Formats: sequence, structure tokens, C-alpha cells
Amino acid sequence: MAGGIWKTQNKVRPGAYINVKGVPEQQTDTTTGRVLMANGVDYGWGANGVIELSGDSDFRALIGVAQTDSKAITIHEALKGAVTVLLVNDNAGTKATVADEGLPWTLTAKYAGVRGNDLTVSVLKDPTDETKITVTTLLGTSVVDQQAIKSDGSVPLLSNDYIDVVTADETAGPTKLAALTGKTTYKLTGGTSEKGDITTLLSDAMETRSYSVVTTAGYPVDTEIHALLANLVQRMRDDEGYKVTGVVPALTTDTKYNSEAITAVVNGVTLMDGTVLDATTAAAYIAGASSALDGSASLTYAVYPDAQDATPRLSNTAIIDNLKAGHLVFSVKRDGDVVIEEDINSLVQFTDDKPSYFAKNQVIRTIDGIANLTQTIFENQFIGKVNNDDTGRDLFKANLVAQLDTLQNGGSITNFVADDVTVAEGQTKDSIVVDLAVQPNEAMEKLYMTITVQ
Repeated sequence: MAGGIWKTQNKVRPGAYINVKGVPEQQTDTTTGRVLMANGVDYGWGANGVIELSGDSDFRALIGVAQTDSKAITIHEALKGAVTVLLVNDNAGTKATVADEGLPWTLTAKYAGVRGNDLTVSVLKDPTDETKITVTTLLGTSVVDQQAIKSDGSVPLLSNDYIDVVTADETAGPTKLAALTGKTTYKLTGGTSEKGDITTLLSDAMETRSYSVVTTAGYPVDTEIHALLANLVQRMRDDEGYKVTGVVPALTTDTKYNSEAITAVVNGVTLMDGTVLDATTAAAYIAGASSALDGSASLTYAVYPDAQDATPRLSNTAIIDNLKAGHLVFSVKRDGDVVIEEDINSLVQFTDDKPSYFAKNQVIRTIDGIANLTQTIFENQFIGKVNNDDTGRDLFKANLVAQLDTLQNGGSITNFVADDVTVAEGQTKDSIVVDLAVQPNEAMEKLYMTITVQ
């Protein structure tokens, strides 16, 4: 009797050769809930480039301030909806350091920036056992790391989230530690903050990171970086085929964006604790909330968490004018809730290719999702793996139809049938042409009712 597994059908002995494997799971969308943010805040700390932050991240270790600090407000607001914020941190410069003759280590701040000058290290000998030493790292007055080491080197001092430790002389280490008495304190110095090229950092991050929405919330409304972002988003959509969207504060006198991919926020809110968030900060919340949605949902009339008022509160006429100008507006309902008046983008000049419903962000999320999904399926499962013949094209269509059925069942599209998809051979033997017709759903927004009294 023979058996086992097989790779090719070349077995000699009679028997059952059985392979067991699972069906590959459909890849989930890794961009959902991810916001790429450049906010213009100089933290004086953190990696120069992209820093990944979530609600449970150690903000103080990663950007030098707590999540509740005013310098982290745009990140905090984005995380009211987003799962992850990818912060583009422009932090060139030099690292603070200390190298004291009395210590066996050189201590260097983990990151460049002036925040490193707020680091202090204290070395305390146990008064009852001089072989025991406690090394404490403080950022300002807060203890951020504490280690118990041995003076003989058997338990060494390790690097932590704030300081890199390099032992300068292994042999002299025990001698230097033995010579210490009581408590000695060492302050890191020499840290400097310098600005790099935020344009390059943002452009590189947009091309190399996975996210669904990018925002420049936090920069002043008249900063040129907002227009730069709009251009980069359009380039990603047109040249890279990566359907992302952007959120920026709106210039009330300007409709230059005029893009289904750019949402322009015109006013802000006042939070329950009295904190006033202008449009440049409230845009972060829109970016985060948008990143968490697909085409099955709209932000129209969505309540802004923990807000007590729209700031400024616009009149009915001003709200209408801003909606017509392609601006996203915060308003106040009769019950006091602060809401997003309408989930729209900045598209105001409509064409046959971009009709009026392209101004609805829910519609854009649907068609962008389909485009990104189709690209992912083709790249991961078909390029170089499946022949361009009737069987291969039917397989691609079946895969795409299955995904669209899922979107229809989830409420993103309606009236879809398999015949709405055609997959044909392209002009070359290695290409295919896909034609797809879909009807994105839109949430109810207007009620027209007539009451007849008899």
C-alpha cells in the first residue's frame, strides 16, 4: 500500500496520493481606516519620515507629546474615525547626547530635535548594596524609563524608546560604576530641529504607503501645500491608478480644487470643553471619518463627536452658498447636534464624464473601491499567472462578478447583474479590456412630502 502527497502525477506504486490545502482567503482592504497626514507641526522629535500612530500608540515616545497635548490635536481628531494615522514628520536635525567621563556609556537621543534636550538620566546607587544601580530616564519631569542594573556589568543598561545606549569601554565599565556615589544626574544637550523638504517627504509617502485618505489638516488655510496635495492626489489617480482622496481646508473665495477627489472643509467646531477647532483642524476629523467608510455609507448628517457648536455657525444662506461652491460644512441641528451638512467634495463643474452625482463622496468611495479592488485582483491573481484565453478571461470575470455581488449585498451598488461585466481580449495578446456598468447607491438626503387635509 502506498500513499502520501503529490506534486506531479508521476507515482509508480498504486495508492491514494492526497494533498490538503485551504482555499486562499480574499485579501482584505489594507487601506481602510488609514489616513496619511502632513500637519505642519514641529514636534522636535520622532523619526524623519512616516510615523504610524493609532489610539493605543505611545505618542510621547513617538512624537514627543501626549495624545491629549494641543500639538497632537489634528491626530487626535483624525483618530475619532480613523484606525491609523500615518504622520509625515518633517524632523531633520541633530540628536541630543551626553558623554560623561564618569559614565561607561554614551547616551544619545533616539531621534533628532530639540525635544531631546528635555531628556535627563539619573543614576542612583542602592545605599544598602552598591552593586545595585537604578537608572531612570526622564522627559521633562515625567519618568519614561527605569532600569535596575548591576555595577559589575552582569545586568547591563539597555537602550529604550527615548535613548540609545552605547557602552564606550566594556573593561572600564565596572570601575566607573563602582566609583559613582549616591545619585548623579546627566542632561542630554545639543539636540537641534531642522526642517527638511516636506514636499519630497509627502510625495514619497503617498507613493509608497497604503492609505485611503490623505490630508494636510493643521496647515494654515492659505499655505501652498494644500494645492500641492491636490496635485499629488490627482497624479496618484491618473498616473499610478491608485484611487485615493484628499481633505483640505477650504479657501472661501476660491473653488480651484473642483475635483471629485478633494474635499474642502469650510468651517470648524467648538468641542464640549470649549476647545475651538477651525477648518484647518476639523478637516482632520473628516479625513479620519472618510477613511473608515466604503460606498455603503454617507457622512451626510453624521454627528461630530464631542462637539457643541459649529464655528463659525453659518446662516441658512451661507450654508447653501458654500454647498454650491463645493465646500463641506458643519451645521447645527435643532436638537443641538453638530453635523456634517452634506458629504460632498469640491467638484462643481460637471461634464458628461463627471456628472453631478460625482460630487457625492459616497459615490466616489464606491467607484474608487471598485477600481482599487479590480486592480488588486488583477495584480495579485492574474498577471503572469493566467493565460489570456477564453477560460482565463471568464475566470477574471467570475472573480470580479463575485466581488461586485458582495458590494451589492452590502448596499454599495444596486441593480447589478453578471451581464453588466464584459471581459474581452485587447489589441495585444497579453491585454484584456473590461467594460463594467454599476449604479452606486446614495443615502437619502431630501424629503419632499405633501400633506392633504380632508
